[in-house]
Amino acid sequence: MGNSTVSVRQQFNAPAHNVFGALYDHNRLGEVLGVPVKRIRDGVGDVNGVGSARALGFWPMIAEETVTSVEENKLIGYRITKGGAPLRNHRGRVAFRDNPSGTEVEWTISFDAPPIVGALVCKVLTAGIRIGLTKLSRSLQRP
Repeated sequence: MGNSTVSVRQQFNAPAHNVFGALYDHNRLGEVLGVPVKRIRDGVGDVNGVGSARALGFWPMIAEETVTSVEENKLIGYRITKGGAPLRNHRGRVAFRDNPSGTEVEWTISFDAPPIVGALVCKVLTAGIRIGLTKLSRSLQRP
């Protein structure tokens, strides 16, 4: 098993609360990523907050992701808690930073996988996240 990392940055011409809202809501996340996403467990005190879980992907490759940390308009952390084989120790982090142009998002994922599988998954995740964030950026642009 080797450790693999995906990192995608995207600049948004929109305030952090708009970008955060689109990526924080499990039901909207599917639209952004272009894959089915369904909230399967509510978080404590907030349906999308810490402890909430979502099923993500297409059958038979459905993974369950659980939100592990949230700082409103700043950070969303999550990990795969069910499925996702042959990936292990899959953790994601979506960080939001205000800047003069709006908001920068950095989406980082790390996981362990066999080398060839890891390289392939990195390419697929990078492309999917980049496409999704670009599409979201266009839809959130300030006039």
